[in-house]
Amino acid sequence: MKKLALIATLCCLAKMGYAQRDFAKLVGGIEMAFDVRQLTPGEIPRFIPSFQLEVPIESVALGAGIGRKYYRAYEYPVFAGQVIQKEENGVLVTRYKSDIRNFDPAYWTIPLKVEVRVHRCQCVYLQAGMTFDILDSSTPDRLVFSGAELEFQSYNEFRHDQLFKKRTTSYNFGIGFNLFRTEGFRLIARPSIVWSENPEIYTEAPKYIPTLRMNFGVQFAIIR
Repeated sequence: MKKLALIATLCCLAKMGYAQRDFAKLVGGIEMAFDVRQLTPGEIPRFIPSFQLEVPIESVALGAGIGRKYYRAYEYPVFAGQVIQKEENGVLVTRYKSDIRNFDPAYWTIPLKVEVRVHRCQCVYLQAGMTFDILDSSTPDRLVFSGAELEFQSYNEFRHDQLFKKRTTSYNFGIGFNLFRTEGFRLIARPSIVWSENPEIYTEAPKYIPTLRMNFGVQFAIIR
């Protein structure tokens, strides 16, 4: 049994080694990223899908892509125009009638990357890159609650770019692994540390938020 397990392991390693060799002059891929752990509190994106192109030059590869980054629903109050006074614990207080609304902040994201293969079988690579994010202001708003009584008077309306930055940048460094390859594609996995600019405007969080992120993807040969 031990010999069979050893043979199977060696076969897998040999297969992985074969899977890492360059197999195209132009590589296309679909990646899905998600944050495993946020090291500093702030706005957390959900899944980040992207399509990427990559040009290998011996052990180095240059790449760019386009993707979509969604954040969790963001709530904010809007003043409804009515001010009331009521007694609470024997004290007359002022309350402002407000509507609670939310929307799903979304960004178009443009990743740029440089990869360096660090093993002769090309099964491991280092990646450094940066990403430019552009706010999509067309995502719809939703009414969550009407008639909330708040202690402060909010604005009568908000635009999305008053709550979230129009443009943000992020920087990443990761170690990637080529897991498997057939004749036309290969599977990759890449843990990385990402320093993302906090998109929220009204926040006490730091400007850049470090995060541990995982990327999984499938790459296919466009030009061999």
